[in-house]
Amino acid sequence: MVGYVVQDDVVMGTLSVRENLTFSAALRLRASIKAAERKERINKVIKELGLEKCADTKVGNDFIRGVSGGERKRCNIGMELIISPQVLFLDEPTTGLDANTAKTVLLFLKRLARRGRTIVFSLHQPRFSIYKMFDTLLLLSQGHTVYFGPARDALHFFSMQGYMCEKHNNPPDFFLDVMNGDLRAYTSNKNLFTAEDMDSSLDSIQTTLQSPHELLVDGFRNSVWNWILQQEAQAIYALYKSNDGLKHKAVDYATSFGHQVIVVAKRALLNLIRNPQLAIFTIATSVIFSAVLAAIYWNVGSDPSKTFKDRSGVLFFMIMIQLFFNLSAVEVFIQERKIFMHENSSGFYRVSAYFLVKVLFDMVPLRLVPVLILSSTVYFSVGLNSGAEHFFLFTFCLFCTAMGSSALCLLVSSIVSVFAVAQIVLGMCYVLMMLLGGFLISLNSVGPWLYWAQYLSFLKYALSALYITEFKDKYFCNNNKTVCHSGNAYLEDQDINYADPWDLWQNFVALLLYTVCLLLFAYLQLRIMKKTS
Repeated sequence: MVGYVVQDDVVMGTLSVRENLTFSAALRLRASIKAAERKERINKVIKELGLEKCADTKVGNDFIRGVSGGERKRCNIGMELIISPQVLFLDEPTTGLDANTAKTVLLFLKRLARRGRTIVFSLHQPRFSIYKMFDTLLLLSQGHTVYFGPARDALHFFSMQGYMCEKHNNPPDFFLDVMNGDLRAYTSNKNLFTAEDMDSSLDSIQTTLQSPHELLVDGFRNSVWNWILQQEAQAIYALYKSNDGLKHKAVDYATSFGHQVIVVAKRALLNLIRNPQLAIFTIATSVIFSAVLAAIYWNVGSDPSKTFKDRSGVLFFMIMIQLFFNLSAVEVFIQERKIFMHENSSGFYRVSAYFLVKVLFDMVPLRLVPVLILSSTVYFSVGLNSGAEHFFLFTFCLFCTAMGSSALCLLVSSIVSVFAVAQIVLGMCYVLMMLLGGFLISLNSVGPWLYWAQYLSFLKYALSALYITEFKDKYFCNNNKTVCHSGNAYLEDQDINYADPWDLWQNFVALLLYTVCLLLFAYLQLRIMKKTS
C-alpha cells in the first residue's frame, strides 16, 4: 500500500536502471505474478518516470560514470513504484540536486499525483516554481502544526495572523522567516520603520505580544482550516471504531528464502564483476607481499642457529597479513549499510538471506584467492616443511585465520557506521591479539589475572597450528650435520602441546568456532540494528 523513498540514494551503482528495477520486482512482487507481467510492469515504470533513454545505463558510483542526478533520483522512486503503492512517501527528494533537476523530479511527482497516487514528501525552502506545484501544505515549528491545508491558502492564513508577504518574496522563505521569529522583515503595519526604531522597540514588542511561534500555532488551532481537518479526522475515526478497529494481518515477505538468496546472489556477483577494483587490489597486494616475503626469506635453510627465528618470523607475518588484508571488509559493508537497511526494512529480503550471500559470495572468495596466492608462493620459495599434507594444513590455517578476521570486521562494521572509528577498534583488537598470541611474549610470563585473555586471541590458535605443522617431528641441522636441534624441543620451549593429533586439530576447531561465533554475533546485530538513519 505504501512506498518510501529515503533521502540518500539506495540503488546499486554497478547495475543499470532496468536491472535495479528488475531486482526490486523480483523480490517485492508475488511469485504468482508471471514473468511477462513483471516485465511489463518494469517497462511501465520506466516509461512513467521518463527513463527510457537511460534504462540500460549503469546508475554509476565512484568508479563508474552513470546517469545524471535527476535520473538517479527517479530510479530510486521507481524502486518503490514497482509495487504500485497508493501512497508514496519521500524524504527530501531534491537533496543534492540543482534547481533545474529538482524541478524536473517534482514535475514527475506531480504527474504521478495526477494519475491517482498520493504523494507526501518533506522539503526545505523550495523555490517558487516548485512551491506552486503543491496541492496541500503542512508547516511545522518546534513539533507543532503551524498550518495544514491547501497550499494556495497559506499566504491568506499568515496575513490573518498579521504577517504580510512582500510582493516578490518567495512564500516558503517568507514562512520560514516568520516561524523563526524574524519580526524585522514582516509586519502587518504598513508604516515604514528605520532599523534604529525596530531595534529599540523589538524587545518591548516581544514582551507584550505572543511569539510568532505561539501566535501561529494558536491561530491555526482556532482557524477554519483546523476545523475542516478535525471534521475529516473524526469521520475517519468514527468509521474505524464502527468496524471495531481495522486489523491487518502481519505482512510477510513476497518471496521465499531460497528465491531471495538466488536474486541477491546474482546481484552480488554482478557487482563483483562490474566493480572489480577491490578484488584486483587485494590480489595485486597479495602478489606484492608474496614477492617481498619470498625475496627476504628465500630458502631459509635448516641451520639451527637461525632457522627457528626465520621460520617463526615467516609464519607470524603470514598471519598478520591475513589480519590486515581483511580491513577492506569493513569499508565494503559500511558502503552497503544504507542499501541494506532500506531494502531490509522495505521487505526486499530477510536478514538471513542477505547475510548468507554476504558470507558465501563476498567473504569466502575474497579471502580464499589471496590465501592461495600467498601460500603457493611463499611456502615453496621459503622452503617450509615439505609434503602435500603440510602445505594443505598451512593453507587451511591461513584461510581459517582470514575468515575469522573477516568475521570480526563484519561484526565491527555492523555496530560502527564510521569507517575511521571501525579502523581504530579493529586496530586495538589486533594489537591485543598480537600481544596475547605467544609470539612477542611467552604466555607463561603473563600474570594470572590476564592469563585467561590468551584464549580470546585467534592469533594464538593460528600460530600454534602453523608451528606444529612446521616443526613437529623434524630435525634442523647445519651444513656439516654437526649440530642438530629438534623441532619438538622448540615447540616445548614455546609451551605448545603437539604430541597428540588433537593438539593440532583443536586449533583449527578453535579458529572455526571463533569465526562461527563472530558471524553469529554479526547476524544478530544486523537483525536488531536500527533500520533507519
